[in-house]
Amino acid sequence: MDFFILFIFIAVTVASFMLLGRTGPAKSVLIITSGEKEYAFSLAQNRLLEIDGAIGKSVIEIQDGRAFFKDSPCKNKICVHTGAVSGENDWAACLPNDVFIRVD
Repeated sequence: MDFFILFIFIAVTVASFMLLGRTGPAKSVLIITSGEKEYAFSLAQNRLLEIDGAIGKSVIEIQDGRAFFKDSPCKNKICVHTGAVSGENDWAACLPNDVFIRVD
């Protein structure tokens, strides 16, 4: 009887891991806000974006499910050094250029 219970427990555990593996990556969306404009892009597709801001163009790259400021016209480039956003509610901003990115 104990062997049967152990077998059922192991079978349920293995099945759970197999089902978890099938869920696939989250379909996250990158939201970019610049002034009063808002754009949405899938994080599943690699691309390079040029977004007009208050002082020029910010370049945002989406690569391998992550997004980051590749370049911006701001003086100190803090946004470029911030790193990538990829998880839900992650965000980064170029305040001088009024460009904000977040993951939903």
